[in-house]
Amino acid sequence: MSEDDMMQAASIPEEAGEDSPKEVTEQDSGEQGKIAVAQQDEAPKVFPKLSERELKEKINLLRQKLEQNERELKTIFREISLHSDGGSELKVKRDDLNARVREMSPKAAELRKKRDEANARIAELKSMRDQLRGRGKEFNEKIGDLKKTRDELNKAAKGRTETLEKAYSEELNMLLTADIPLEHEISIFNRLTELSQRLDATKKANVIHTEISTEYNRAKEIYTDMDSLHSKIQSLAQESQKYHEEMIALYDEIDTIRKAADSYHSQLTEKYKGIAPLRKRIGTLKTEIPKLREELGAYLEQMKEVQLSREELKTEGKREQAKEKLQKSGRLSLDEFRLLVENDDIKL
Repeated sequence: MSEDDMMQAASIPEEAGEDSPKEVTEQDSGEQGKIAVAQQDEAPKVFPKLSERELKEKINLLRQKLEQNERELKTIFREISLHSDGGSELKVKRDDLNARVREMSPKAAELRKKRDEANARIAELKSMRDQLRGRGKEFNEKIGDLKKTRDELNKAAKGRTETLEKAYSEELNMLLTADIPLEHEISIFNRLTELSQRLDATKKANVIHTEISTEYNRAKEIYTDMDSLHSKIQSLAQESQKYHEEMIALYDEIDTIRKAADSYHSQLTEKYKGIAPLRKRIGTLKTEIPKLREELGAYLEQMKEVQLSREELKTEGKREQAKEKLQKSGRLSLDEFRLLVENDDIKL
């Protein structure tokens, strides 16, 4: 707002006239007219009647007070203008920065959401991997037990199945076909019994070995799945880290911008703190000025009445002098003649 606009809003009066009132002028009449318009909705106040000397002193005092108030108002408006200088710029900068924060915040929130979704998926995959790891551990323990049993059987067999079967066949054939002493038959029979036990052990070991292979293949599938899950987890971890770093960078930028906006806001607040008492003083002056104008108007009206009375007395004195002159000499000046005609002292 310009100074002229602010002065109009505060109802600043026009400059008062001369310091020492000699008579009521057209300017005084104009002031009285403006005061009358301003007071149409208010009951007029009654002011004491004063002598002409007292009126001059009072009018001078009121005019000086009005002028002081006007000068003070102008000074206040200049101070407000100084305090307000740069305020609009600060407000624009603050609002622009806050707008950027409002624009960036949803982006940061979206990055946080994506990071959290990736982390949630990672947690889910880790749970699945842990379950597979548990199953793999069970397979490993089972395979370990089977290997232990197989190795014990192989140790007991002391040979491969083919070798033991061949030896058993040869010993059995000798027992059935060869003509050998009884003691030798007993020895062969004992050897056949041993070979039978060893052959049975190797067959059982072969069965367990087949089972171990089956279990190993099943365990291998589990560990392949675990490797696949681990690969997905690693990929998601990189993705999550990327979202996290972008989010942190964005929040750091938001924090920097918000601090700058807060700085502009603080500067703006300090400016408004300086303006507040000035505005309060303007309110006081706006209340006081109309009252001073009202009082000045009343005393200007009294001065006008005093001046009119004085002029009437002066005119009456001149009239009596002209009438006396007419009676004595019968001669009058043009002004004297006009004065007597206006008062019907001479009939035309």
